[in-house]
Amino acid sequence: MASLGARFVTRRRDHILIAGAGLGGLSLALGLLRAGFAVTVLEQAEQLREVGAGVSLAPNATRCLTYLGVLEAARRHGHVPDSAAIKHYQTGERLSGYAMGDAMESKWGSPYVQIHRAALQDILARAVLGHDPNALRLGARVTDLHEAGSGIEVQTVAGTFCGDYLIGADGVRSRVRTALHGDGAPHFLGYVAWRAVVPIEAVDPIPLAPDTAVFIGPRKSLLRYMLAGRTQVNIVMFAQDDVWTQESWTQPADHAEIRTAFADWSPEATALIEAVCRSGAFKWGLFGRTPLRAWQRGRATLIGDAAHPMLPFLGQGAAMAIEDAVVLTRAFSEAAASGRALAVYERARFERAMTTVARANTQGLRIHGYVGNAPLDAPVPRDDFAEYGFDASAVALPSAECA
Repeated sequence: MASLGARFVTRRRDHILIAGAGLGGLSLALGLLRAGFAVTVLEQAEQLREVGAGVSLAPNATRCLTYLGVLEAARRHGHVPDSAAIKHYQTGERLSGYAMGDAMESKWGSPYVQIHRAALQDILARAVLGHDPNALRLGARVTDLHEAGSGIEVQTVAGTFCGDYLIGADGVRSRVRTALHGDGAPHFLGYVAWRAVVPIEAVDPIPLAPDTAVFIGPRKSLLRYMLAGRTQVNIVMFAQDDVWTQESWTQPADHAEIRTAFADWSPEATALIEAVCRSGAFKWGLFGRTPLRAWQRGRATLIGDAAHPMLPFLGQGAAMAIEDAVVLTRAFSEAAASGRALAVYERARFERAMTTVARANTQGLRIHGYVGNAPLDAPVPRDDFAEYGFDASAVALPSAECA
């Protein structure tokens, strides 16, 4: 890797505020700190504890981790899958598949890594705090913001913070997005999901081959893959649904509901479903936002789900947030004037992000409409790897004058 001194030219030490310490916010903080900027991450939680389960990092995402200096740590704490299969929900028949592991790394120049979100968040947080022990402020939920002279002030429950710029990395329910654009609440996207991480012993003696698989059935699917050196299995089940009537976006799973929804699935799928029921899984609705025409307003902008939430059916949600972070780091570092960095970033990212959102929507419809509407010898819907070759660390940025 080229030295940071050779890659970055920072003309003044801007102070950048980041709302949200998820994967996108911490990736941005790490990139900016490595580039010589002052950073304060404002996280609403009192403890830095990522909820959720596994996350897939395709080569376009791991290429970003190389740029940030944390790929090897992610590889150590995660799992590099050998291969993947698409299976029929009732028979377990392999409908399609593809090589991963060394073959994918050789083709795309970077590995595919599956890792628990909490593990990746911890890796990023430790790296951030290694650069600046005071960079992370917990219990700092954003309540309001306004520009003040040549900077921006952010009010939080922990006090007021001042900086040169603010980046909203606070997810689909982003308070920064609401303050900037006032575009209403997130809306239900027509899918519910159940998820759990279980020890590999919980599904023995059922063999899990290959180590990554998705079962597809009418209006439902089940994804499973390994974590933590094949000691854990990440299991996520999806179902199309017309409405979400619960007050909360997440709730404890009703095991009877799961068993009814996925009745008569294959022995392997049933073993996975039973493991989820024994684990005390959660059910949640998948929500999105009406696309914005622009992310930036004044000295603030958005990244990740705050800017462009997407369905999970390409495995690209976390990757897009991490790509955003790398491109925005480069925009601050390489723009002739930092005042144009937000515009440079948006112009560089907008089309790619929104195209990926649309592709994820289409992939979800293909997966959940395949079985029952197509013969078993019809082409199986799958990701065509359009994202994998993208390199956020090297893609050309528009000039500051054109942004």
